[in-house]
Amino acid sequence: MADNGAPYKKTLLFACSGGSNVGQIANDAVKALDQLGQGHMYCPVGVAGRLPSFVDTALKADKRVAIDGCEGQCLKQGFEAAGVPLDVHIVVTDLGIEKGHHFQHSREEVAKVVAIVKDALGVRPYSDEASGAEQ
Repeated sequence: MADNGAPYKKTLLFACSGGSNVGQIANDAVKALDQLGQGHMYCPVGVAGRLPSFVDTALKADKRVAIDGCEGQCLKQGFEAAGVPLDVHIVVTDLGIEKGHHFQHSREEVAKVVAIVKDALGVRPYSDEASGAEQ
């Protein structure tokens, strides 16, 4: 991306995509948030691996959202090692979703994570927005 001197206005979304259901929930939640226009999914391995262009892009973001699957918090640790702060950090297992070494999960579990992230970003539910809209 060329730097034209304009302020960088972007929320970057990073997901664990580990070998368990909670890793897949994190990944699916980030994909959903991207599709809902809440930010742009970006490569966490490039940041945690300290690849200069990935770290630079992450540092220029207005907000950085990371969703870790479990208490290992691989994303958080990798970002700390790379010197990249997180503005929102969610751990799927902290939301009462049990980790299993399988890939089955429900839409409701993904929706729960999406709702938590949207709330952390200050995104109000549609019904709240509609009630305050000018007619």
